[in-house]
This record gives sequence, C-alpha cells and structure tokens, in this order.
Amino acid sequence: MAEELVKTNVEKILDEVPVKELLLLSIPISIIFAVSGMDFIGWFTYLATRASNEEIYTRGILNVMLLGFLFTTVSLVIIPVIVNKVRWKKPLAYFGTQKGELKIGLIIVGVFLLATPLFYFSTKDPKLVNTYPLTKDVQGRWSFFALYEMSYILFYYIPYEFYFRGVLQLGLSKTWKTWQSILFVTVLTTLLHITKPWTEILAAFAFGFVFGIIAEKTKSWYYVCAIHFTAGVLTDTFLSIGVI
Repeated sequence: MAEELVKTNVEKILDEVPVKELLLLSIPISIIFAVSGMDFIGWFTYLATRASNEEIYTRGILNVMLLGFLFTTVSLVIIPVIVNKVRWKKPLAYFGTQKGELKIGLIIVGVFLLATPLFYFSTKDPKLVNTYPLTKDVQGRWSFFALYEMSYILFYYIPYEFYFRGVLQLGLSKTWKTWQSILFVTVLTTLLHITKPWTEILAAFAFGFVFGIIAEKTKSWYYVCAIHFTAGVLTDTFLSIGVI
C-alpha cells in the first residue's frame, strides 16, 4: 500500500511541468515585458537626460497601445501558450484558467469593491499623478479614455495575471510548496515595478503575497485579475477627473 502511494506521488511529480523549464522561460519573458510593458529603457533614458525626475514622464499613445500592449500580450500570453502547446501539452486549467472556487472568488472580489473609494485618496500622490495614465494622450476626451482602458484590461492586465499568477505561480506550486511559488512571483513582479513610484513598489510587494494567496485559494487567476484591473482603471479614472 505504502509502495503504491509513493509510486503514485512520484508519477504525479514527473507528470508536472518541470520547474526548471518554468524558471528558464520566465527569464526571456520577464525581459521582454520589462522593456515593453514596463518600458525600462524609456524610463532610464529619461532619467539620464533630465535634471530632475520630478518632471512628468509620459509615453506616446502609439508607444503604449501599439508597442507596449502588443509586446506585453506576445510575451505574457502568446509565447507561454505556444510553449505549452508544443512542449508541456497541459490544459490551460492547469495554470488557473478556470472559474476554480467561484464562491470564494466572488466573496473576495466583493470585499475588495467595498474598499474602492480608498483609491480616490491615494491619487493625491504627485508621483502617481505623473505616472498614470501611462500616456497623457488619452486624457483628451472620455470616449477615447474608455477605449484605452478597455485595451489596458485586455492587452495588459489579463496577460499580466495569466502569466505571473497563472502560468508561473500556479505552475510552480504544482511542485514547489505554496509559499515558495508565491514568494518567487512576488519578488519578481516587485522588481519589475522598480521604475514606478515608491508607493506602488511597496503595494506590488504587499499585494503580491495577497494576490498569490487568492490565486492559490481559488485555483484561478481570474479573481486576482478582476481586482488588479479594477484598481488600475479606478486609479486612471480618478487621476483624469478634472483633466478630461
């Protein structure tokens, strides 16, 4: 009986996506996303050519929506999906692309929605004002702003959570201990936020653990994504009131 149980556990581990492959894949994907989605090159070039980083740094609309969103989708969705189809051959539900624990997820999202007014007060931070929206070009009229935010959700937030909380974290936690996969993804995503205001860097670290736990409890990245994009869209909206 004991031997059969050990054999079953070994077979299960061998059938999981190899940790080494997940970690190796995360290197090029994170680099592409850092350069395009987080615009590391643009940000550091700006700091090197300006006397003060208090000045507003904003990317052009084509830079954000065509290059930023396009390469974010390619790096965080298309590449992992292709690798999975060719190499791992797992259903996407394996990586949390499923409703999972629906009741728990809806309760968590509902509790978060009750706290959304707090985002209005956080938008008083000058650093945040200078950073969001990612391009000030969308603050021309509300119809254009709404189109931008929809694109932001579809081609930035969904790819972000699909990969980091889904493919990477839930993929790693099939073999690693839960706290290890959460910690790894939290550290990685926090490092990817180093060009952001310090308040956002701290939030990325703190919520990295919270989001990680939610993903593990619900066995899905859907609910984390809903919370994440709601926070982002509300931040942009509050920062744009009185400007548009």
